[in-house]
Amino acid sequence: MNPIDELLPKLKAFHNALQNSKPLESGDPLYVPILQQNPAADPILQLSQRIDFAVSESVNLLTGFRGNGKSTELLRLKHLLENQGHIVILTNMQQYVLMTKPLELADFLLSLIAALANRTKSEFGIESIKDSPLSRFWDFLTETQVELEQVEFGSNLDMVTAKVGMRLQRDANFKRQVQEKLRGNLDGLVQNAQAYILDLVKRLQQGDANKKIVLLVDSLEQIRGVGDDARSVYDSIVELFSGQAANLALPGLHVVYTVPPFLIPRAPNIARNLGGNPICIWPNIHVRKKDGTEDPAGLAIMQEIIERRYPDWRQFYTQTQLFRLAKESGGDIRDYFRLMREGLLGLSAARTVHQDAKPAAVSDDMLNRAIMQLTNEFQPIPEQDKKYLEKIHHSKHHALDGMDDLPTLTRFLDANMIMNYLNGKPWYDVHPVLIKLLRSSDDAP
Repeated sequence: MNPIDELLPKLKAFHNALQNSKPLESGDPLYVPILQQNPAADPILQLSQRIDFAVSESVNLLTGFRGNGKSTELLRLKHLLENQGHIVILTNMQQYVLMTKPLELADFLLSLIAALANRTKSEFGIESIKDSPLSRFWDFLTETQVELEQVEFGSNLDMVTAKVGMRLQRDANFKRQVQEKLRGNLDGLVQNAQAYILDLVKRLQQGDANKKIVLLVDSLEQIRGVGDDARSVYDSIVELFSGQAANLALPGLHVVYTVPPFLIPRAPNIARNLGGNPICIWPNIHVRKKDGTEDPAGLAIMQEIIERRYPDWRQFYTQTQLFRLAKESGGDIRDYFRLMREGLLGLSAARTVHQDAKPAAVSDDMLNRAIMQLTNEFQPIPEQDKKYLEKIHHSKHHALDGMDDLPTLTRFLDANMIMNYLNGKPWYDVHPVLIKLLRSSDDAP
């Protein structure tokens, strides 16, 4: 029997500290400020001020890549707005939207109403009652022959609301039925949805018409195209936020929608259609400059993120190794944590195999394997894609030759093959692990 590995509990503790990806609440000791040192460059502060200054309902868009900390920053925005005296409702649309299927105005509004009803009940104790705007909204749907649930309304109305949201998130057939039944009656859908929202706003304001109600719609950036549905998913998001922009302004509400990065190049005039507020971009941490050299300030932030989660990290990694992983991740927190976890797993495996001379720290070879594992998941990359990625890498822009390139660019953004940074102006670059592939392709005979 192998002797007990005295280092194993620490390895597991470090690994687990990097596995908790839940959004951090305001004041959480794990939270590390990223852009707050420069208020003019902080999109969250800008959003809070824009909403605080608005005189009527407004629409704002926040974009960024999956896993780069937007949900945590939305919690900060919620805290800022509440400190300004506003009522804030934060919804996680992953619980109400099927993220890999096309999204139309009909099922989106239905999901949004379900999310609003559930959140306001749980946070503010607002019950949905019969003969209310919400019950009339569900009545409208059943009259349109949308088969919601085999449940009587009455006291079960909140149960119906929750179940409808669940079905839209899980049941592709139900989602498709909603879309088909309501395409010809969108005006009625919008009118009923707006009547419910207006009633809800009045109940939240409790007689104070000057009180602002803010709705933060999180996780819509998680929508992604998969397989045969990919093109239709991308197109549906463009149509929703561009073609149906007028219906996304909700009466009495200041709304912040998170949107996927691929929406921006595909709908370049979208901010104007949604009321004129500029799109806010939450970037990856700035670990590299445009010329490819490292950014010490960004690397210091990446180190502090690890420091707060596991102060004894130096027992397993050198600072040089930590900075290497930070740069290889491109400032993407999710990839950064993953690379560090894989290094720890490599150390654990090595200690199991080499019983006589157990390594005590992560080696560079272990890091190489972790980086190669991440690299392999992007492959195979067709030669034509490599040429396009090479153009983006050198130009630091989208490098569109024409509108025919949009589907390819969308794929790159959706797959995190290119990354967004903010240093004065937004710029783009290829994921660092792919840059080596492009170079090897150029060197090939």
